[in-house]
Amino acid sequence: MHFAIQFIVVLVSGFYTSLWGAFKDGPYEGFKPKTFPRSVYFHVAIFLPLYFLPYFQVHVQHLGLVQIFFLVMGIERFLAEIYKGFFRTEDQAKYFVPSRITFFGKHVESDLLRHGVGVVIVAIVFAFLLVEWPIDGFWGYLAVAYGTGCIVAMGGAYKDAPFEGFKPLKFQRSGMVLAVLSPLFYFLSDPQNPLPLGFLIYMNGGLERFSVEYYKTYIQRNMSGKFQPDLERIQEQLDTRERFHYAALVIIALLVLLYAHEIGVV
Repeated sequence: MHFAIQFIVVLVSGFYTSLWGAFKDGPYEGFKPKTFPRSVYFHVAIFLPLYFLPYFQVHVQHLGLVQIFFLVMGIERFLAEIYKGFFRTEDQAKYFVPSRITFFGKHVESDLLRHGVGVVIVAIVFAFLLVEWPIDGFWGYLAVAYGTGCIVAMGGAYKDAPFEGFKPLKFQRSGMVLAVLSPLFYFLSDPQNPLPLGFLIYMNGGLERFSVEYYKTYIQRNMSGKFQPDLERIQEQLDTRERFHYAALVIIALLVLLYAHEIGVV
């Protein structure tokens, strides 16, 4: 598939991620033009080696645009959380749930230890992409979807539970959501070129963030739980942030049309 078309899809995927971040965090941090496109940069940095390295290119060339949209989003979301937890240094006073990684809720003093563990986890993230076990059949897609949701839930529980408590129903949310949505990727599958397990895991990771964050951010209108509850909100951002939602809806509509085209409906 032509590089330019895939590249545009990756840019839109990153832009969509940036939109929900601005909608959630703007009322606390203000709109930051310099950091707003960070997810776009991450998406590009992830896509380029996937496209040009021969090992990954063999699989990428068989992907549809919807699959690429969610694959790169999934990888970026994992790496973004690792970056914030293990490599970024910032004042944590504004956070109720620290963005900097903790050891079961306890502050990690050593930057060397934090960075070292971060490097190992980044290596694990990329190692998953090397898992070539082909997935085909409805039940295979369902199992991978639910398993991916459990991985996401474990990461969220490790980060949030020491501060919010462990919530069993919330822990099951990601797995159940992805299990219900698993037919979406199954209908896109090509029996002649089955998806490798590693790619499907990250596609599901992107879909989980796409769906769950849309519900939490734009439907429930939950204020971001990571900030201190008494942190003052910026009213101007609350009054103007709906523009991010409108832009997200445009992307969703285009994605639905693209999906319908790829499964042969339109």
